[in-house]
Amino acid sequence: YTPNPLDDYKRRWEIATLFGCLKSRGFDMERTHLRDLERLSKLLALLSLAFCWCYRVGEWRAEQKPIRRLKHKRPAYSVFRYGLDYLNELLLKSSERAMNQ
Repeated sequence: YTPNPLDDYKRRWEIATLFGCLKSRGFDMERTHLRDLERLSKLLALLSLAFCWCYRVGEWRAEQKPIRRLKHKRPAYSVFRYGLDYLNELLLKSSERAMNQ
């Protein structure tokens, strides 16, 4: 804990946001139903790396083509989701091309 409670809250919020992306807003980690601690730990490490990759790609993509804003001026989706969707699109297109050859 820090002397400033707002710093603690900010850190907790960042962690909660990460887990949201690992679960319902991205990788759907809970659908694995893993119970073995070692396997779960490895999955968490792998998904954390994937999260970082998606986030970085989302940042890069937002520089190329900014994320559109909704009526209330908030972004239509997160930087993470922007990167994840872009990577999914690239991977699906490349696999479709490979299957059509």
